[in-house]
Amino acid sequence: MNSEVELTAESIAHGGASIARLGSGSGQVVFLSGAAPGDRVLAQLSPSADPESRYLRAKTLRVLEAGPNRVAAPCPIVDRCGGCPIQHVKYEAQLEAKRALTIDALVRTGGIADAAAKVEPIAESPQQFGYRRRARMHRAPDGSWGFAGLESATKRLHSTILPVDKCLLFEPKLQELADVIRPAIAELGGIPEATDLGLLVDSEGRGAIDLRTATPPGARVRHRVEQLVRKIKILRGATVGPLGNPLLIGEPTLADAPVELNGGTPFRLRTRPDLFAQANRSILPVFQSSVLKRLGPAAQGRVLELFCGAGSLTLPLLAAGARAVIGVEDAGPSLSLLRKSAEEGGLAAASDPKGEPRLKLMAGDAAQITASLRAVERGRLDAVLLDPPRTGAPAAVRAAAELQAKRIVYVSCDAPTLGRDAKQLGLAGYRLTSAQPLDLFPQTAHFEVVALFERDNHG
Repeated sequence: MNSEVELTAESIAHGGASIARLGSGSGQVVFLSGAAPGDRVLAQLSPSADPESRYLRAKTLRVLEAGPNRVAAPCPIVDRCGGCPIQHVKYEAQLEAKRALTIDALVRTGGIADAAAKVEPIAESPQQFGYRRRARMHRAPDGSWGFAGLESATKRLHSTILPVDKCLLFEPKLQELADVIRPAIAELGGIPEATDLGLLVDSEGRGAIDLRTATPPGARVRHRVEQLVRKIKILRGATVGPLGNPLLIGEPTLADAPVELNGGTPFRLRTRPDLFAQANRSILPVFQSSVLKRLGPAAQGRVLELFCGAGSLTLPLLAAGARAVIGVEDAGPSLSLLRKSAEEGGLAAASDPKGEPRLKLMAGDAAQITASLRAVERGRLDAVLLDPPRTGAPAAVRAAAELQAKRIVYVSCDAPTLGRDAKQLGLAGYRLTSAQPLDLFPQTAHFEVVALFERDNHG
C-alpha cells in the first residue's frame, strides 16, 4: 500500500483526529490528524500495529484544498505538539463536533436512542485561548520543560517531550509564572529529580508550583525550592515530592477572589498545584450553573457528592442553599481545602442546631463509601452528584443507583465513558432527562458534559 494518499476529512472523532476513508463510499476508515472536516489533503499512512485492525491512522502532510471549517492555527508548533489537535478547526465547528460526539457516545455506547433530543446546545468558552490557570509540564532529557509531542508523521502521540516556550492556552499570569520559574530552576543548577512541573495561578496572579519526584525530596532539593520561593515575587509556595505525599514549602495553597453565583452566598475556592482543579477559570461559573440547573429542586435538599475534590461544585451547591451535602473524595488534602473554604463562607454550619451537619466530608474510595451508606441513606437522598476522572466510575455508579435517589447528575470529561456508565444507569432504572456539553477546553479534543438521570418510578 502506498504510504502517501489523498484523503478527504469528514468529521471529528473522539480524540481529535478527523475521520476519512480510503477510496470512496465505504472505504477503510482512517483517523487523520491535522485535517479539518471538509479538507482534501495529502497524508502519510502510519504502519499498522495490528494487521487485523479495521482502522488506519495518518498524518496530514499538505492541504490540497481547504474545507470551510479550516482556519490558520496561530501556534507555530501545533503540528509537533500533542496538546491542541483541533486548533486548525474553526471554533464553531469545534463546538458542533463536541455536541455531536456527546450524542454519538450516548446513542452508540449508552444505548439511548433519543439522546439527540436530550442534548442541549454546547456552552462555549468565553475565552478560546489564554484560558488555562493551571498546567503540567514535563522535563525533557536536556532539562527543558514542555509537553508530549508528535515525533513524526508515522508515529502516534507518545512520551517524547517537546520543549515549549510559550503556550497560547495559558492565562497571561500563568505564562509569566512559567517564564520566571524555568530559568530560575536552571540558574540554581536544575532539579533533575523532578519529572513534572505543575503550574498554578489564582485570580490575582499569585502563583504556586508542584515539582513531582519519584521519592521524597532530599535536603538539596528542599533548599533549592526554598530559594525559588524566596527569589520569585509571584511565587507563594511549592509542593515537592511524590504524588499524594508532597513536602509543602511556603504557602502553596491559593484562594481565588470571592464569587457570588446566581445570587447565592459568596465563596472562595482554594486550590493547590498538586491537586485537581478545573483549568478554565473563564467558564467555571457557567459550568457550576449548569450543574445546579440539572439538580433543580434537589439542590436545596440532601445531596451525596462523589469525587468532590476541593469543592468547585460543593461550594456553589452549599451557597445555593443545600440542606446537607455529603462530600466524598480520596484526596484528603482536597477535603481540607474544601472544609476551610466552606467554614470561611459560613457554609458548613447546620441550619438546624439539632440537625445533621450541613457538610459532611468522607475520605476514601467513592464506590466503597457509597456502598457503606446504603443502609442509612437509601431512599433519603434527593440527589447524587458525581464528577469522576476520565476513566469514569462504573462501580460508584452501581453503588449510587442502589441508593435510589430521584436524581443523579453525572459530570463527565470523557463522553465514551459517560456513555458506558449511562447504560449502567439505564439498567438500574434511571433515564437520561437532559445533558449539556460545555467546552472547557477549546482547541483540544476534551470537553465536559453535565447529564441528568432521573429514576423511573417503576424502576
